[in-house]
Amino acid sequence: MREDMAKRLATDIGADIMHIESYLGRNELFMGLGLQTIERIAKEFRKAAFKAGDSIIIEGSRGETYYLIATGEATVLKGAGVGQRELQRLGPGDGFGEMSLVADEPRSATVKAVSDVELLCLDREQFIVLMDQEERFAQRILRLLSQRLRQSNQVATLDLLRAHQGLIISLAELAESRDADTGAHLYRVRDHCTLLAKLMSADVRFKDDVDPDFIEAIYYVSPLHDIGKVSIPDAILLKQGKLTPAEFEVIKTHTLVGGHALDTVLQYCDLQMFRIARDLVMSHHERYDGNGYPSGIRGEEIPLAARIMGIADHYDALRSKRVYKEAFTAEEAIQNLREESGKRFDPAVVDVMLAHINLFEEIHDQYAEMEALPEKHAGFL
Repeated sequence: MREDMAKRLATDIGADIMHIESYLGRNELFMGLGLQTIERIAKEFRKAAFKAGDSIIIEGSRGETYYLIATGEATVLKGAGVGQRELQRLGPGDGFGEMSLVADEPRSATVKAVSDVELLCLDREQFIVLMDQEERFAQRILRLLSQRLRQSNQVATLDLLRAHQGLIISLAELAESRDADTGAHLYRVRDHCTLLAKLMSADVRFKDDVDPDFIEAIYYVSPLHDIGKVSIPDAILLKQGKLTPAEFEVIKTHTLVGGHALDTVLQYCDLQMFRIARDLVMSHHERYDGNGYPSGIRGEEIPLAARIMGIADHYDALRSKRVYKEAFTAEEAIQNLREESGKRFDPAVVDVMLAHINLFEEIHDQYAEMEALPEKHAGFL
């Protein structure tokens, strides 16, 4: 049933004024407005009924009515078809439909009756008059709209992140697909990076630099660290013997290729997530002592994301079997990290990792027997 139909079918309920007043007194928009105001507003409401499954309002339609649920339950839906998702469940005392009336824009979502519902309805004209006459009501509307906008942005941001994650994983897997030895490398390194960042956020040396947004970004973009490998010829990338100096110079270009790719992304989508991605893609082979590549920067000149990625990538390589080497034992890997502390890696980052090395070993063990990529790591949030 459309809301224009509801308007036609709505009936005056002057006899139910006291009943309506009781509902208004419990609703966040109307409570505390004063008895006389509530009594006056109650006279403007009409009643409408919808059957389970009926659409009360439809996304994209013009809004003409504010609704307050008297009995029953409704659901707020966004999108259409297989992509439709539920945003919220509404029950007795909950109101909806005010955003479209205030903004004079199409409905931003669909609301359907989950069960048979009885609604109290206030027409647009009366709603706007009430806002003009009652300052407290107008203030509450603005506060509610602000809350709804934040909720909408959170949903949109989450959807965007999920879309980004899918794209990132696809691109990263494309870069790694030519090397059968990498296995679940992308996922192990992602988990190592995320764990290390979380641990660093609790360390006084890093707490000002590693916040929840940074940790979230590391999780999403760390699989891109070797995206530049798409440019390396198979004859070099898949070579089983030792690389010649000239071949190694070609390998080193993957950081520049990947960094330039992220520069292009940033031209169109300048998000912190992709700035962090560029840092770790471009600089994860830099060394703390300045002897790395591509730029030879040293110490804290190396972006923190790249310092995290560098040690996570190295640790995973040590603990993994390759055609040219056996996997290091945990003890051998730990000894190597100690030897490289202050040379290849930031000693403070090494300290954090070694202090919790059992947690990194747990990640290694979780993936050790896996033949397929783990579904449980499909999302961070």
